[in-house]
Amino acid sequence: MSLSKGHIQEALDADAKLKSVTPIIQTLYIDDNVPAWLVSSILEQYFNFDISQGCLRKRFVKKNINSAGVKKRTRTKNPEERREEVILSILKSIRSIRFTPLLRSHPRLQRYRLQEKAIYSISQLLGSMFIQGSNKTWKSSPVGFVRPDGTELSPDKWRAIEAYCDSVSTMLRCNQIKAAQLLLNHLIHDLEGFIDQMDPLFLGRIWKLAMLLHGFDRRAPHLQAVSTVFRRMRNDSYTIYGPESPVADILDCIMGVEETDFRITIRIGFQETLKSFDDKVSDENIMTLSLWSTYAQYFCKPYVKPVKRKPLSSSPAPPPKTLPKAKRKSASESPPYERLKDSIRSDILLMKLKQVRAGCFNSERISSEQWRQSDACVRVSHYFAYTAFWVCGKTDEAADMARDIIQQSQPIMAAHPVWSGRAMAFTVASRIRAANYRHWLAENRRQHLSHQSDWAVLDTLFVET
Repeated sequence: MSLSKGHIQEALDADAKLKSVTPIIQTLYIDDNVPAWLVSSILEQYFNFDISQGCLRKRFVKKNINSAGVKKRTRTKNPEERREEVILSILKSIRSIRFTPLLRSHPRLQRYRLQEKAIYSISQLLGSMFIQGSNKTWKSSPVGFVRPDGTELSPDKWRAIEAYCDSVSTMLRCNQIKAAQLLLNHLIHDLEGFIDQMDPLFLGRIWKLAMLLHGFDRRAPHLQAVSTVFRRMRNDSYTIYGPESPVADILDCIMGVEETDFRITIRIGFQETLKSFDDKVSDENIMTLSLWSTYAQYFCKPYVKPVKRKPLSSSPAPPPKTLPKAKRKSASESPPYERLKDSIRSDILLMKLKQVRAGCFNSERISSEQWRQSDACVRVSHYFAYTAFWVCGKTDEAADMARDIIQQSQPIMAAHPVWSGRAMAFTVASRIRAANYRHWLAENRRQHLSHQSDWAVLDTLFVET
């Protein structure tokens, strides 16, 4: 028999009512030896609790008189007098009985209060930025966001933070803990004035920054990257916006969440941000699409440990002994785009990126050569190549885009070797080309080894014959 949610709720309510009237039944039926029919009548009339005499006798069994000391029941000819006596005894002893309420209390869960405040703060913050029908509101453009005064929003400050995070990650991979700590201190120093003016990118990039810093803490716990960086940002938000502002609530949520709930909290915040952007901003925006790409990269594939692969010439590794290890190994060896779940369609994401890339260039305003040399073109190409390679699995398109980025950025990088958006795009393009080259080498070596094994089999057959 299948029980519905209503049946389960009725059973729970009935059990709660029984527990609330149990002291009364104990006093009347067991201690005072009141008849079962009278106890049942009193409960139904005064406490709105219906219980039959048979059920009462089964649930509350009277023990032996000699062993339990139960009073001998005295019968009376007038049941109404007996009822009045029992009610008077209840009224006299009502102060000594601790009654529980008939309705179960539902206390508010305090564990997820930070997450609830953060979700509300996201919609509140974006609602204050994007106001329909107002002249003083943020707007969306194909290459990013436009401030209320009409100027284009530059993501330079977030590029600087990502550059620091990339350098810290490199130092940790090389086991240079002191160098990573020094870079983290420089990052904290450069956060001065970071949140003086809020922009839409804050809500999208803050979740990625939390994931990166949390990864640093897992590699080197004594760095305390999350608490150090976000404490500085939270103190600045308290000074500028106050402790009850939406920005402070979001930072409080990231800092105060428990370790077991950290990843799911970041995912909820990121997802709520994307939903709010989808409601208020057109998706024909390269910044919004890059946030979708980041979300897919972090949360639309299972978290797997890196598997140390042996050289192709070595003996094969033994198969995993347990099912979780087998799934982890299979997921780690599959390309990133094959790990995507159905929550984000990679083909639709790539199609929107192509539409935005085609809509950014306007031949009436700027020539083709000027557009190819502009920072906006490099930014669009950077996000497109990243998404095409690591999210959508379009390695050929990503390789072509990476080649164009390197050709456009290499002369400027050689003349002015400073970290910028063009330098970041050049780094991503170089990684794509390096990954393609490694894949090409692995395929050639695999084919070479397979040919060698075929010739070895033929030699063996020739010797045997």
